[in-house]
Amino acid sequence: MTNLADLQAERERLRAEQAQADLDRLLGDTCDLADVRADSIAARAVILQALDAIVGRWLAAIEGEHDETRVHYLMSDTAHDVLRELGHTLEAATTRLPWMGERMARGAKPRDLLTVSQHADRYRVIRTGTNAPGPWRTALTPYLRDIMDDLSEHSPVRKVVFIKSSGVGGTEAMYNWLGYVMHHLQNKDLLVVVPTLELRDRSFNPRLAKMIDETEALSSLVTTASRNKANRGDLLEYGARARIIKAGANSPDSLRSDHLPYVICDEVDAFPWDVGGEGDPMTLIENRQRTFSRAKTYLVSTPTLEGQSRIDIEYRRTDMRRYYVPCPHCDEFQHLEFGGKAGHHGLKWCTAPPPEDDPHHLPQVLDAWYVCRHCGAEISEGHKADMLARGRWVAQRPGVKLAHGYHLNALYAPTGLGLDWRAIAQKWINSQGDTAELKGFVNTYLGEVWREQGDSIEEISLISRLEDYTRDTLTADGRPLYSLITAGCDVQKDRIEVSVVAWGEGEEAWLLDHLILPGDTAQHDVWFDLSAALRDEGVQFACIDSGYNTSMVYDFVRATSWCRAIKGLAGTGRPLVEDEKVRRQRLRRQRKRGVQVEPLGVDQGKALLYARLKMQQPGPGYIHFPRQPAFDDEYFAQLAAEKLVTRFRGTRPVQEWVQIRPRNEALDCLNYALAARRLAGPQAKRPPPAAAEAPAVADRAEIASPLTPLQPPKQPARTSAIAKSDWSSRL
Repeated sequence: MTNLADLQAERERLRAEQAQADLDRLLGDTCDLADVRADSIAARAVILQALDAIVGRWLAAIEGEHDETRVHYLMSDTAHDVLRELGHTLEAATTRLPWMGERMARGAKPRDLLTVSQHADRYRVIRTGTNAPGPWRTALTPYLRDIMDDLSEHSPVRKVVFIKSSGVGGTEAMYNWLGYVMHHLQNKDLLVVVPTLELRDRSFNPRLAKMIDETEALSSLVTTASRNKANRGDLLEYGARARIIKAGANSPDSLRSDHLPYVICDEVDAFPWDVGGEGDPMTLIENRQRTFSRAKTYLVSTPTLEGQSRIDIEYRRTDMRRYYVPCPHCDEFQHLEFGGKAGHHGLKWCTAPPPEDDPHHLPQVLDAWYVCRHCGAEISEGHKADMLARGRWVAQRPGVKLAHGYHLNALYAPTGLGLDWRAIAQKWINSQGDTAELKGFVNTYLGEVWREQGDSIEEISLISRLEDYTRDTLTADGRPLYSLITAGCDVQKDRIEVSVVAWGEGEEAWLLDHLILPGDTAQHDVWFDLSAALRDEGVQFACIDSGYNTSMVYDFVRATSWCRAIKGLAGTGRPLVEDEKVRRQRLRRQRKRGVQVEPLGVDQGKALLYARLKMQQPGPGYIHFPRQPAFDDEYFAQLAAEKLVTRFRGTRPVQEWVQIRPRNEALDCLNYALAARRLAGPQAKRPPPAAAEAPAVADRAEIASPLTPLQPPKQPARTSAIAKSDWSSRL
């Protein structure tokens, strides 16, 4: 029987054995001081040698390079190589103490130099909302590899533009870059801009939260608490004071203040052209990146209308790449095009004949295939996966180095992850006969801008009509060629634009000036300037658009008999100005209520102006333009900003005027000036006042009513014709 003394002895024996084992281990880890000194000296020599050599290697790497971004990344790659080699050299130099060299090599090992696609392949997981759940595999969408890798930290590319059809992965590439910045870089601020704040909260925030939740590498970086200040609707903090700022293009406040290196703009074609009266949101976004020489921007969107598509405009400023894939029969490379059933190459299909008892039945596509541009062979969709894997991006403008543009249509969508070729052909058939549906097909399936077909004019042809004349030289036999001067005024939030026109026999027109009066149109100052401008130009009758800041327009026209408030009404069947009988009846009703507002059939006015702008010989109806700074490229681009198109609603053709570029103020002003000519009445018979006959100018403080146009200020603070180009460039 074991007594207490035996138990205590056994315990002490075990303690002694443990102490001996600890001593032996410590003695094993102990090394001779001379060995430590020798290996330390060897390691120091290796490190100093590497530091001495790195300068020469840097100089060799950047020789001949002048671009700052390219120099930075070449030096980073060289430093990465030096650190990796240093680790191996330290292990070889510290032979007396192998563990010392191994630990020093581990400390010198640089961070993996991953690209965005490599990081996504290694870390990202998609569990829901996809036909291919599981780890992300770039091999399924190989055309995204170059797009993502251009966004990598060590890539010299500064802007990536992706113009695309729907469903080819452009947005997923955006989320992969977000994950790369958050997990791999961990110290970069990033701004994400979507069209509206509502879209940010409804779509972007839930998808970002889902990606973080499903990707283990990201879930530990951020809090999931919705009330935590680091995780808000407009801000996500991660890492050491790094942020993702989530903004809406319709909110200037969300685009202010923060300076950051990386920006994502999703669906840029839905961005407004002017946000809150503060100008183009893209300019506000670019201002946030000014202080970063190695900033990066990713723009992604499906296109919209030609001339108004931001993504198309940005794409044309890049090297303009298309994805070329090899034909499985002749091995020649080509980019996939829709082509249409009648084309020589492209997508082809066969359909089932419609039932005899149903003449309105749409044909149903039975099969679809692709015809090679080079050998004319038929390519089945089963070859698509191999074609995509062997594909490559080809730049149409290889001289552009820092801005890469990528164009992709729905024909490239991987099998099982997007619509197949048969479904695309069926959508094309279903779109026939409906202009709106066909436009959607071109935008979202082909990734192309929609080009309106209709009546239009070319701005280049208008510029060639410039003539050398002034108001004083418009005479014949000492008499003026014109009998009336009118003005058309277009009111915007931050300016009033005015076209001044002299009218002769048969409505022959001479443009005299186009003015831009800057200022808040809800305040009085710009209306003082308008009053002075109309007097200075000798205007006898003016039409002012009342669609914006209506009450200020009414106050202005109420004080004079030669200004009219007008309201443009669409409709190709409505006359520019009402006939006299209808107008008298309407005016009797309006006089009882106050201000007379003239309804204008602006569509008929545009059609009339465009017909006159196509006239080749001066005479009745001809429009002359003076060779003055006000009539520059931007003016004529605005004048040619609309097109008369025929659209189909079912089987019914409808004619509509559509804008093919964002700004059309010059066209509106000339239209209003023509309306003023027709509304002037008896004033058209009076000779225009000479400049010397202008009324005496009163001081602004002496004017009883701040909006009285009969008493203009002394010095009208308006933008001159010379300053027009500069002003329009800032809008």
